[in-house]
Amino acid sequence: MKKTFYILSFLLLSTALNAQPWVDIISAEKKDSKEGYTLHEVQQSFQEYWKPYDIKNGYYTQDGEQIKAGGWKQFKRWEWFWETRVDAKTGKFPEVNTIDLLNSFNQQKGAKSDLANWQNMGPNSSTGGYAGLGRINVIAFHPSDANTYWIGAPSGGLWKTTDDGESWTSLTEELPVIGVSGIIVADDYETSNTLFIATGDRDAGDNYSVGVLKSTDGGLNWQSTGLTFDVSSRYRITRFLADPADENIMLASTNGGIFRTTDGGVNWDMVQEGLFFDMEFMPGSSTVIYAATLNYQESPEIYKTEDGGATWTSTYSFPADAYRVELAVSQANANYLYAIACNTSSATEGVYQSTDNGENFTKTLDGSLAGNNLLGYESDGSDSGGQGWYDITLSASPSDENTLWVGGINTWKSTDGGVNWTLSSHWWGDGVQAVHADKHYMEYQNDTVFFEGNDGGIYKTTDGGSTWEDLTNGMIISQIYRIGPSQQNADVVMTGLQDNGSKLIFNGSWFDVKGGDGMECIIDYTDETVQYGTYVNGQIDRTTNTWYTSTDISANIPGGPNGAWVTPYVLDPNNNETIFVGYEELWKSEDRGDSWTEISNLELTDKIRSVAVAPSNSDVIYMSDLYYLYKTTDGGQTWDDINANIPAEAKQITYITVDHENPDKVWITFGGYDTVLRIMESTDGGTTWTDISAGLPSVPANCVVQNKLSSDGQLFVGTDFGAFIKQGSDDWVSFNQNLPSVIVNELEIYYDLENMSNSTMYAATYGRGLWKTPIPVSSDDDTTPVFELEDEDESLEIFPNPSNGLFTVQSAKISEGSMVKVYDINGKLIKEINNNQQGSIDIDLSGHTTGVYIIDIEANAEHMKAKVMLK
Repeated sequence: MKKTFYILSFLLLSTALNAQPWVDIISAEKKDSKEGYTLHEVQQSFQEYWKPYDIKNGYYTQDGEQIKAGGWKQFKRWEWFWETRVDAKTGKFPEVNTIDLLNSFNQQKGAKSDLANWQNMGPNSSTGGYAGLGRINVIAFHPSDANTYWIGAPSGGLWKTTDDGESWTSLTEELPVIGVSGIIVADDYETSNTLFIATGDRDAGDNYSVGVLKSTDGGLNWQSTGLTFDVSSRYRITRFLADPADENIMLASTNGGIFRTTDGGVNWDMVQEGLFFDMEFMPGSSTVIYAATLNYQESPEIYKTEDGGATWTSTYSFPADAYRVELAVSQANANYLYAIACNTSSATEGVYQSTDNGENFTKTLDGSLAGNNLLGYESDGSDSGGQGWYDITLSASPSDENTLWVGGINTWKSTDGGVNWTLSSHWWGDGVQAVHADKHYMEYQNDTVFFEGNDGGIYKTTDGGSTWEDLTNGMIISQIYRIGPSQQNADVVMTGLQDNGSKLIFNGSWFDVKGGDGMECIIDYTDETVQYGTYVNGQIDRTTNTWYTSTDISANIPGGPNGAWVTPYVLDPNNNETIFVGYEELWKSEDRGDSWTEISNLELTDKIRSVAVAPSNSDVIYMSDLYYLYKTTDGGQTWDDINANIPAEAKQITYITVDHENPDKVWITFGGYDTVLRIMESTDGGTTWTDISAGLPSVPANCVVQNKLSSDGQLFVGTDFGAFIKQGSDDWVSFNQNLPSVIVNELEIYYDLENMSNSTMYAATYGRGLWKTPIPVSSDDDTTPVFELEDEDESLEIFPNPSNGLFTVQSAKISEGSMVKVYDINGKLIKEINNNQQGSIDIDLSGHTTGVYIIDIEANAEHMKAKVMLK
């Protein structure tokens, strides 16, 4: 294919916040540079622009009013994703095609391991409205079957329904995590089973395009076409169309120009340079196409072609303060073309109507007038903000050229060509039905059935917008940041989702427990009614009654929370009421967050990203920002920088885990694509390090967890290509049976302390929800308890139980000279005591790992057994 790069444009638009004025701070030299922008330069520009506003959790105060910083949240989300995937030193985006990389790795390593047996847990159901499951980018319909259609998600791939949304099937299981921003269904699909998808996330840049893919078996298998991109190119395909008269002709508008093929995708040419965000065929024509550009240093424009896309001409320019433009046409009248433009503040600039095929336009709605902001938050259009650079969509009825829909944060409808507008749905239900916020796509299936895709899912109306039906249930597309399982009951897990809050699965049902973006989650390991949920930058809520009520415990921190996008916090493994949270420094609470003490004073230049407390000694704590690792052995009184001996090729630190029995044994994982170093191990507290990455793919490693019940030191790593297992000194092998090749952000384990084979691992995936698998038991692991539960002697009293290691056993049968033996759950003798007191025995198991232990007391030729749990 011809690859003429329009560097001035598409390299700039590498993020979801392309519309923001701070972009212009970047030097003109870099705008024209073939090297393009680095993440570091974009970060610097963003920080300079927002510095005067003193942003707190996405808001700033102006004239006493709290104002939402448009684009701030989306940038932070994008920044979090890419900061562990770019080159750590230069900030350059990786020059990889993830599909090629996955195929190459699979060819080298063979099939997925059968040691795992992953099952999806959801979230797969939602009450709709403010709640949701995940963002939808696009929808496409079967040419003859109204019950069959396809949707594309930003990280969850392509999904299909054949029963009008009652159930859904994923069609991109074997591909690496991809966004889908465009779908073309062949007119002869019933016989050819041909589909094309435009990859990448159009509006938020959660992942970039790897080009256009083709399937000839209905989505079971996919092949690359002649339009392929590397991640470093940062392409986003914004609209994907097929010529209605000749499906061999397809066009893809992108943030780097318009590409066209005339041979069904084999070869592609760039036919027009520019920053394009929308494109439409004139109804009834295969030669006339309209396309809208983005405002970049000049007014956005409408381009038009009359030869099927071979050549283009600019036909209309919008006002200078217009930014992003969306287009709509109506099958009812081919002469009509509509446009909506947001301004540089992402509010409504105006709605435009052309009745002469886009040659001239009339402004039917002036967004600068009071009450005319269709892209804002308020139900009466009275506010001045919005997110038009991120969520804006426009659609016209195929049977009435005067009926229009606009989607921004809310959904509006006009029946007079865009002059007057009525609110159809609101993000929380202010006077109309609540439908999830942030609209990304709207499309008529026929004259009466209308769909919209938003940040929560896919919705349908059949009565002109009076009522809306959420059809997302059954689709597994949630982008999960972190999870927290219960240790009292299996399959009780709290999850933190992008866009869709924090959700809890309990007794097989999902519950929404906290709004906004959900981050790290914790369930108290001694009491599952006590839980913690987080919003961005470390705002932490605590519940002591499973979310009937909750308290903002981060508000108790002097100065308020100011952490990373995903702020790390952990419970002390030896005291469930003690919490450690990493902001710019490490804070500690000994009363479940009612009060806090700062226990580090390192004056870090970055926010803390990872925190781990040694299970065998709570005074030993490891923490890191992206690049530097620190350790304390005295509970935070003094700290050591232990980064010096980590090899130079190590990149961004993504996770820390400490061995359950040895506080000096620690593992850290690393991000980045440009090195084979994924995970390192230290057995001397960080003095020296060993690379133990052999067997892992050259993709970011996002987390590591140890199976504390395994005798051969089982480790598990979550990567951008799923999960991997390491047993003892063996190399890593795939642990992905039945798991899609998806990004795994976190792995957590529920331990069945009485039967190890019932222990369960959970995986938080970015785009495919929550998964679980049994943990494989090695040949050396004895899963049979030392005694059956019915053998327990009820005359023995143990307190406290659970214990931190020091406890007392009482019974009238205990006498001086009684022999006491302590076994772990696998039957290994760990301690013998010759008792020297009457009626009771004091036992010290401090320093031993958490879990169940068996106490066997021999007194007067009688054996008495009981169990104690160390927490």
